[in-house]
Amino acid sequence: MKRTNIMLTDEQHRKLKSYSKKEGRTLGELVREAVDNVYKKKDVVDHRKSVALDAYKEGLISLGKLSEILGVDILSARLYLKEQGISVGGQDKYEIAMDAANA
Repeated sequence: MKRTNIMLTDEQHRKLKSYSKKEGRTLGELVREAVDNVYKKKDVVDHRKSVALDAYKEGLISLGKLSEILGVDILSARLYLKEQGISVGGQDKYEIAMDAANA
């Protein structure tokens, strides 16, 4: 383990001390658990975005499905693709119908 010093507000310190006494755990354990909870979730979301982008690039999912997975509207998904340097493919009638059905 690595030692790291952090600055907490008085209120944050008071709350963590209170939780540590209630749960019979150290303040450090609570901080490490909080960091894991926040950043593991971000890793999962980043992984999901990466898988969705790969599926889109391979033509396995439509733009509409990609936007659904990313949790954004189609225009935002198009902008996101542009920012990532991924060309936005045209949709055929079937994909447009599927996107309309999913909307």
